[in-house]
Amino acid sequence: METAALIVFLATLGIGLLSLAFLVLSALHLYRTFRYAYKDSQPWKRIFSEQASRFGASLQTMEERARNMAAEGHDMRETVDDIRDFLEEMRSHPLLRAARFASRLRR
Repeated sequence: METAALIVFLATLGIGLLSLAFLVLSALHLYRTFRYAYKDSQPWKRIFSEQASRFGASLQTMEERARNMAAEGHDMRETVDDIRDFLEEMRSHPLLRAARFASRLRR
């Protein structure tokens, strides 16, 4: 009975040590996998950073173009307002009123 208990105890201890060895081996495999994944991701990281910088530059260019278009639209609106004010002044000018009055009398 004592020998059977000793055999069961040693077998359990051996299986525990074997499980611990497999656990350490699995951890080493995971470490190696993550290390290679990191090394493999470096070229992609560089490519993505280059694309992101190009995208940022094109975004800044588009923003500058939109800002220029808004400024030109504002200038055009000011020009149209100036033309509208000029036409209003011309319509209300006294000489133009006199010419309209004279043309009504001629008919």
